[in-house]
Amino acid sequence: MEVTKFSFDEIDMLSRTISKRAKQHGGFTHVVGIARGGLVPATIVSYELELPLTTVSVSSYEGKERRGIVGNCHRLFDLPKNSKLLIVDDICDSGQTINWIKNELSVAEIKYEIACVFIKKQHKNKIKFYGSIVNDDKWIVFPWE
Repeated sequence: MEVTKFSFDEIDMLSRTISKRAKQHGGFTHVVGIARGGLVPATIVSYELELPLTTVSVSSYEGKERRGIVGNCHRLFDLPKNSKLLIVDDICDSGQTINWIKNELSVAEIKYEIACVFIKKQHKNKIKFYGSIVNDDKWIVFPWE
């Protein structure tokens, strides 16, 4: 598997790309960062869109090893019913984290869109807002790792 490292400057640029696309779409009331990897990009997007930031903790990896989903997004259920969330993560790799979030939020009937700094090619039709599409066989290393 090919390993590619990205700098903070590259992540900043791609996060701002997401912000521009989301601003054109409009209607978002909150940015939600998925801890841990999505927190840096979500903070940038939150500043760019001038929207409040909240977080949820969801993970499907431990290091490079996949594991079951561990997460909790119940704090989102307390947001006003007319909220529209932009949920930001670092990467849509296996798709497990994003699918888990979608299932959790559909039960609560919360309006949302997903944004990821990187998406694997296999997920390019599932994610509306992204910074870059990468090959499925690429392992991304972020500057905070």
